[in-house]
Amino acid sequence: MWFESAHVEATRDSFPEWMALWFALLSHLGSIWFVAPVVVLAYWFWDRHRFAPWLGIVTGGYAVMIGLKELFQIARPEVGPAIEPETLPTVVAFLYAPAVEFETMAFPSGHALAATIVWTMLALESDVGTGRQRLIGAAAMVVLVAFSRVAVGVHYPTDVAVGALVGVGYLATALWLRDRVAKTGRFTPTVALFASAAALSVLAMWGSGKPDATALLGGSLGAALAWRYARPAREPWSLGFRGFGRALFGLALLATVALVLLVVETTVVWFAVGLAGGLVVVGLPQFLSALSTAATRADATS
Repeated sequence: MWFESAHVEATRDSFPEWMALWFALLSHLGSIWFVAPVVVLAYWFWDRHRFAPWLGIVTGGYAVMIGLKELFQIARPEVGPAIEPETLPTVVAFLYAPAVEFETMAFPSGHALAATIVWTMLALESDVGTGRQRLIGAAAMVVLVAFSRVAVGVHYPTDVAVGALVGVGYLATALWLRDRVAKTGRFTPTVALFASAAALSVLAMWGSGKPDATALLGGSLGAALAWRYARPAREPWSLGFRGFGRALFGLALLATVALVLLVVETTVVWFAVGLAGGLVVVGLPQFLSALSTAATRADATS
């Protein structure tokens, strides 16, 4: 009843075949390839002290997802994609295949969970429209992402419903922790949330043995260290040529670090890649600021 492949197949077949491409694109709005760049760029280009806690919240959310998938061990529906990726042009297949080809467990949906977190972040922290309008828009995006996962045939309706509910519950707990720590003043909310993400990552590692959880632990610790010893100014990078150049440099640096995994995939390497990623994301603004200051002083004394 709760996990019937026939229900997923009926949903997939109720739409024209070409719509599978649109559903695949929609599902990317809850994908790690969307969520991670959004939260990182928000940290770099908006108020850093406001968005730094969200780095910890998102990291912890992925740890929760990994742990729960391994706990329940529910396989994906026995339903193939409406369109086989190998029949598509290379560029289209490059975007389509990651949305329909998975080897991980199904329950709960990581896309629905992550979409709940990142779209709620944008609704709570942005200034576009009214708060109510932003929350309605965020809820609509979560529903679209959740439905798209069923429509492309990779999730049961139960997967996405529970994924979104887990996302809401986890997010409510994380925001409560953030506000509680801010009131006590003993620790900064950012440090508390990085510590929480690290603890959740350890639990996910213990329960799953997945290298992804090891990378999340490394990322949490790297980000916490950078925040402790290289905390940047609150002011963001400008939305100009210089700011975009710095962002491209940062993203290229992160991609270079991740390429190490194509050569070696041991647990230690996954941890090291996560650690380096956390250091780069959080510490890069302060590092570049220090370089700029040093260059200015050198010019002044020359």
